Amino acid sequence: MGPLYPLMVDLKGKSAVVVGGGRVAARKVKSLLEVGAQVTIISPVLDVELTKEVEAGNADWKRQWFSPEVLHEAWVVVAATNDRDVNAQVARAAGDRRLVNVVDQPELGNCHFPAYLRRGRLTLAVSTGGASPRLAQQIRDGWKKEFDDTWTERLEQLYRERRKRRGRRQ
Repeated sequence: MGPLYPLMVDLKGKSAVVVGGGRVAARKVKSLLEVGAQVTIISPVLDVELTKEVEAGNADWKRQWFSPEVLHEAWVVVAATNDRDVNAQVARAAGDRRLVNVVDQPELGNCHFPAYLRRGRLTLAVSTGGASPRLAQQIRDGWKKEFDDTWTERLEQLYRERRKRRGRRQ
């Protein structure tokens, strides 16, 4: 994977396939659900957190081993199994026309998920390019004090003011 271009992507309503049913897959599913992606989990078994999401109707589950046809409608693909060979197979099957994240081998994908902090319209993200996800999380956690929940309303106010100003110019 070369140098990465930071990009915020609207995944609302987009099909996301997460291959894997463990803790790492659960974290990826949670973040995808938070932004409105339509998540399908591919795994013969599920972790407790994933089971809760499926039972709540938040995600779909295909109780099976990975096969390339499960990616047919996918816009985003996450390979999050505990098997490096399966994750590599997922990356190959996904091709280069989808966003592909491979949790244990980032160089096989074309994107990865940064550590982020969201306060309403404010999103702060930090990435180490896969070198140290733990360091990215520590940096994100350090931002929590400086960018507390008051930023949600502050940005809403700025947004309303900007819309007013733009309305006057048109």
